[in-house]
Amino acid sequence: MPFHLESPRLVLRNFQDSDLETFIAYRNIPKVAIYQGWKLPYPREKALELFKNFKNKDTVEQGDWIQLAVELKADGELIGDVGIFVFRQDARQARIGFTIAPVYWRKGFAMEATMRLLEYLFDERNFHRVSADCDVLNTGSWKLLEKVGFRREAHHISSYPMGENQWNDEYVYAMLASEWKGKR
Repeated sequence: MPFHLESPRLVLRNFQDSDLETFIAYRNIPKVAIYQGWKLPYPREKALELFKNFKNKDTVEQGDWIQLAVELKADGELIGDVGIFVFRQDARQARIGFTIAPVYWRKGFAMEATMRLLEYLFDERNFHRVSADCDVLNTGSWKLLEKVGFRREAHHISSYPMGENQWNDEYVYAMLASEWKGKR
């Protein structure tokens, strides 16, 4: 059974071959890639490998991760992707991330996708803690995390390699199941 989560406007699902060109296109936009862990140009071979690894995956388990397509329900358009990583040392904790194509920024889609991931992890899978991290310069991401209810737990100085001899700061956010349930 394929991975499938729905929210009012979105479907979070496995990648399909028809997503490939759109995926490569938004992953190669400099303002998308600047705060992510990939270098430009984002190669087709890397996208094909990612699709191969995740297009038939139906769950995420301890020490593993899954990357999911974010699709608009209205027209089936791929607008981004989200990821879940379950910690090796504790299967009750996960890290999430999101990437949305710029044409869909500031429309609430990243928040909606993040909320659906949190519902899945806390309400359906009974996770204890979910974390997320982002570059301190990525104000859109950290403001979204705070709006959803994450707490900023750390500010790591020069912790993220951004190229040869360049290091950026990161914020680390987290939310406990009790905090999630208290906000619901």
